[in-house]
Amino acid sequence: MKVLLVEPGKHPRTVEIEHTLEAMYRVLECETITATYPWPDRLALVTDDEGMFSDKIPCRYIRELEQPIIGNFFLCGLGPEDFTDLLEELMEKYRKLFWCPQLFIPTSEGMLVLHLDDDGECR
Repeated sequence: MKVLLVEPGKHPRTVEIEHTLEAMYRVLECETITATYPWPDRLALVTDDEGMFSDKIPCRYIRELEQPIIGNFFLCGLGPEDFTDLLEELMEKYRKLFWCPQLFIPTSEGMLVLHLDDDGECR
């Protein structure tokens, strides 16, 4: 299954994973997964179900969910009854959306999210 993998501190990349739960667990480095559907496009955001309760690094802030995703996550397509390859046009759209790695800094006012450009500079 062709998915868009997003990891903390890295640019998103297309990867091919087996269409099994075990393969998804390996990619996300977890034991349970959760799929959410924060966008109108036919895709799933697949994350570590216990990421918020782990010592993993925050990866990207998802505005629609009003929270960061902790650890790796991937985006995949939706078939009639299960996950499938992410369509190429959605792959490009979300690669652009998540291109800049983010740095998360806790403050007394809440979490500050900084976007890092290709030179490692914050903006």
